[in-house]
Amino acid sequence: MTASDLPVPVVDGPYDDPAAEAWQRIRAISHNPAAMAAFHRIVEETGLPLAPLRALLVLPLDEPLPMRQLAKRLGCDNSYVTSLVDALEQRGLATRQQHPTDRRVKVIVLTGEGRELTRRAQLADTTPPASFSGLTPAEATTLRDLLRKLGPDGA
Repeated sequence: MTASDLPVPVVDGPYDDPAAEAWQRIRAISHNPAAMAAFHRIVEETGLPLAPLRALLVLPLDEPLPMRQLAKRLGCDNSYVTSLVDALEQRGLATRQQHPTDRRVKVIVLTGEGRELTRRAQLADTTPPASFSGLTPAEATTLRDLLRKLGPDGA
């Protein structure tokens, strides 16, 4: 299945609740296959399942990360992280090593190939879809500021 095979989310309306409509529009943009095409291309090119690829989105490029920190960043159990790291190791994208000062802790270290794929995945994940080009710089700033208010820290 390619990104073009995925259904395009539709915003049905009208909405009586502006917040509900805004949320549906955010979801329609973020789930649009065109917006996700670069990320899906990486999945297709590598054959890497989506879950381990998503782990790469939260791994630092140039420093080891304790496995429990990866679990925290992904919001999942430590046991699930083990299978994700297994998949990354099998592909030669990461290795598991002992923490330099605490032998009880295992850290994940990206290989050269893993760093390159992580860069590509992180770029694909953070590049706004083409529809954002319709915003002026001031509108993009306003949108960013409004969405920041909805974030977990409400900043």
